[in-house]
Amino acid sequence: MKTQVIGIVLLGTALTGCGKEEPRSRQYFEAHVDEAREVYAGCQDGSVRGGECDNAEMAVKRADAKARSKRFIGDGKAYTPR
Repeated sequence: MKTQVIGIVLLGTALTGCGKEEPRSRQYFEAHVDEAREVYAGCQDGSVRGGECDNAEMAVKRADAKARSKRFIGDGKAYTPR
């Protein structure tokens, strides 16, 4: 009887740990911006929930800011009039 109880407890703890995955990091989403945009869109419409929403949102906003900065400043070379 005692071994059955221990077995059930161990099985229960093993099964509860199976479904939990670590959310992908902000660095991951910064390297995969297209995937971050998909996750962020899912977060906005409610189909995706969890820790990945914040990470994907930050990666998308950072990528947009970099693109906006590049459009405004250019490639970083100083302007020299001719």
